[in-house]
Amino acid sequence: MKKITYSKSFFLSFLSLIFLLVGCAEKRKVGTISKKNPQDQTSHPEVKKVEFGGGLEKVLDVVEITQGKVDGDLLRIQVELKNNSSKQVNITHKLEWLDNEGFLVKDTSLGWRAQMIRPGESKMIESISTRPKVSAFRLKIQPAKNP
Repeated sequence: MKKITYSKSFFLSFLSLIFLLVGCAEKRKVGTISKKNPQDQTSHPEVKKVEFGGGLEKVLDVVEITQGKVDGDLLRIQVELKNNSSKQVNITHKLEWLDNEGFLVKDTSLGWRAQMIRPGESKMIESISTRPKVSAFRLKIQPAKNP
């Protein structure tokens, strides 16, 4: 009889641990924003499905993406995010630059950066690729670790 009690106890502990890990993983989920068509070179490209995680989908909206070329062949982008909640939102974000074939281009701007957005406020995330022949990007956003 004791073996069954230990088995049930172990099973319940294991199940609790799984639920805890799944819950924590959802909070740290990274959201991604990118162009629907990576080859789209218009100044206001259509946005691909925006995926926010960690509750950010309830408070942030992508208002607009603007892009252009500078210095001949460097891609410049600007993404406007709006906080639709009544609370301050702390995020970290990073940009990944992609070439014409969809491969990640090594870049010095690949680090995560923190940003705070007040209630009702819009913020711009802007960057210029440091390498030519970049045609697309992915903006990754996640809740800040220590708000």
